[in-house]
Amino acid sequence: MREGMDSVEPKGIGSLKRVWFSRLLAAAGVATVIAAAGLGGTCLARWMRVQPVTAVGMVEPWGKMAADLQAWDKPDLALVLSGEQHGYILPCGCSRPQMGGLERRQNFLRVLKSRGWPVLAVDAGDIPQKGGPVNLGNEQGLIKYRYSMMALKEMGYQAVGLGIYEMGLGLFKTLGEYALNDTAPRILAANLKDAANQYPDQTAAWQSVKDERLPCKVGIASVVGPRVAAVNQDKTVEFTPAAEALSAVRKEMDAASITLRVLVYQGYYSKAAANEEPREVEGVAKAFPEFQVILALSEEDEPSSQATRIRHADGHETVVVRVGHKGKHLGVLGLWLGKDGKPATSKYSLVQMSEDYLTPEGAEKENPVALLMERYTRELERDNYLGRHPQVNHPFQAAEPESEPRYVGSEKCQKCHGNAYKVWAASGHGHAHQTLVEARNPGRRQFDPECIVCHTVGYGYKGGFASLEKTPALVNVGCESCHGPASEHMKNSSDPTWHALMNPWKAVPGEDEKKKQSRLLKADQFCQTCHDIDNDVTWTNNGFSRKWPKVAHPTPEAEKNR
Repeated sequence: MREGMDSVEPKGIGSLKRVWFSRLLAAAGVATVIAAAGLGGTCLARWMRVQPVTAVGMVEPWGKMAADLQAWDKPDLALVLSGEQHGYILPCGCSRPQMGGLERRQNFLRVLKSRGWPVLAVDAGDIPQKGGPVNLGNEQGLIKYRYSMMALKEMGYQAVGLGIYEMGLGLFKTLGEYALNDTAPRILAANLKDAANQYPDQTAAWQSVKDERLPCKVGIASVVGPRVAAVNQDKTVEFTPAAEALSAVRKEMDAASITLRVLVYQGYYSKAAANEEPREVEGVAKAFPEFQVILALSEEDEPSSQATRIRHADGHETVVVRVGHKGKHLGVLGLWLGKDGKPATSKYSLVQMSEDYLTPEGAEKENPVALLMERYTRELERDNYLGRHPQVNHPFQAAEPESEPRYVGSEKCQKCHGNAYKVWAASGHGHAHQTLVEARNPGRRQFDPECIVCHTVGYGYKGGFASLEKTPALVNVGCESCHGPASEHMKNSSDPTWHALMNPWKAVPGEDEKKKQSRLLKADQFCQTCHDIDNDVTWTNNGFSRKWPKVAHPTPEAEKNR
């Protein structure tokens, strides 16, 4: 049904309480009003989900209600809005407290449902990643996208947008990885050119979420804005003007008597100056005021805690929501119908996916998304993803191709650098691989290349770690993880060329304070290739200066001439 719209008929919800959702009217002096923009009548809404769900009241909540939401009366409808996951399917677990993850999102939705809240979930898209961590390519981009979509289906998401991250994998491959075989949640892109012929039944312009027995109709549409379309790298994909596509969608929604209209806009919000024409999100909101809610992209990782409200000439508002990057936050827009002569109102809260939403120990098998994450790591092991990532030249190997430097393992370094070896063996670096072996929920992290790259020596580089069986000497974060492949240094330990290459952060005699700080900054930045803000949340606030002393290994005088 690419031409026109898709309709999702909810199943398994007979036991859920029916709730009324009236036309959203504007009211002067009420800051939290959403108007239905010229659409009349009363709308009946209820929580809808593609897959059967446990009846409200029978769900045990896993996690606590966010403080803002705790103060709310039960809404007639709660829109849960997410997007721009960028491949972050779960926290890596290397530090605490990390944020985000699909499993926690499932638990958060479970909390809302345990309160009897009718929930409708929509995602802006940009679900996959553009590349792997450190030096890795994007071999896991498609599999992580597939499992993310499977998780969204388990959570009952109705619709997902389409952005440059999906196109970055090649749109044909991305849609073939999931939408070709499963249309829930529905991928929406109203201005995807020639979609009916190029991607039959894999996308839709918009979707109606309704129950045939009730007069409630909710419509969700999505378009790609010009700024995003301009940076699309998939040359097989083109987009028509967003306004043109939305005009067609508006006519179809009018004909279908859609009352609540949600727009996923793959573009950014910027307030136009007084003498400028509104652009991107603001322009679309003013040109198509029938959409009461717009889910847009975020410029920043950490989004504003407030929704943007664009007031129209007739007094009603369009609410614009942005939720940041990497799935660390969800936006919740609560809607209340007007009763006893009062206007319809809305409230917005940005909820952090914190450890408040961890699955209780022992309950992992009851969480369908936690089970999906276990399936994901099992598939990585089964299909040998460790062997899929190509091995590229280490900078040393590129700089000195004739000498062909190779990795030798930390044990070989011990003979000349006994003091450094003792420091290393007693550090967390010396046991880094074992932490992956012992990891749980999910397990099998030692088979995940995106974990192994920061827990072994040289993974992804020629001659680096391949597997525990093939390269046992290269497990853990060893000497060559930082100093590079050491074979040439072993051949001639006094060679100044290799000394300089392998010790770029070594103190230089007579250096002034400025040069010292520059050297230490470079060392800090190198550490952050693994100790980045997502994987090591403790690295902020002078992390290098706090942690370097734990692994510092100055060469004793007795070893300097070896």
